[in-house]
Amino acid sequence: MGSPHTSSLRWTAITVRVLLALLAAVTAYEIGRTAVTGGVNAFGSLGDRSLVCATAPGLLSVPGNMAEDPKLRAAFDASIAVPSRPFMYPLAQGAEVNEPIPSLCRDDSGFAAQLLYQSSRFATPAVLLAGLVLLERLISRARREGGFDVAVVARLRFLGLFLAAGTLVSSLYTAIAETGLAASMVATALRRPWEHALHSCSVPWAFLVAGIGLVVMARVVRVGASMREELEGTV
Repeated sequence: MGSPHTSSLRWTAITVRVLLALLAAVTAYEIGRTAVTGGVNAFGSLGDRSLVCATAPGLLSVPGNMAEDPKLRAAFDASIAVPSRPFMYPLAQGAEVNEPIPSLCRDDSGFAAQLLYQSSRFATPAVLLAGLVLLERLISRARREGGFDVAVVARLRFLGLFLAAGTLVSSLYTAIAETGLAASMVATALRRPWEHALHSCSVPWAFLVAGIGLVVMARVVRVGASMREELEGTV
């Protein structure tokens, strides 16, 4: 009969495996739906068009905006009540505005644009999938060797670093990809693209805190393991 600690880790491992299976199934479904429908937006999109969307740049980020073009400002003011009123700056052919949150979209089945768009959408789920795999392996090793094993402590520290750094990199990649897509959907060059990328980047604070917490916990467990070894040596 196993110890209570082993039984607890067993149920923890089962929980992690269930979460891993659910996230893998959802991600596989979205990737399959994207491939079958020819690039339809991932995670909750509507319709079956091969839409590529990005957050709309700020007014002054695009040359030829309505603040700089009196004719465009006059046309905008004259069509406030018209659903198809002109946007605040000129758009490239085929681009349209999605409301209420300003974003630029176009029906684009091109491989490069779809690869950039879909990879940015799946970047964070891919990191979370890898993190759950590492967590499952960590728990399995702890069940075999014990929680104070040196390899378990090292894996715990690596998991924390991977979670914090991986989600941060995926968020930056998503922001850079969206900036590139937005730049391709305006008729003129985008001013200060890096500024737009930084503004649209969403810092994954929850994952950063969790990752740092795991690194700190690994340090605590390492100290506890050293104290245990010294106590066993004394006895």
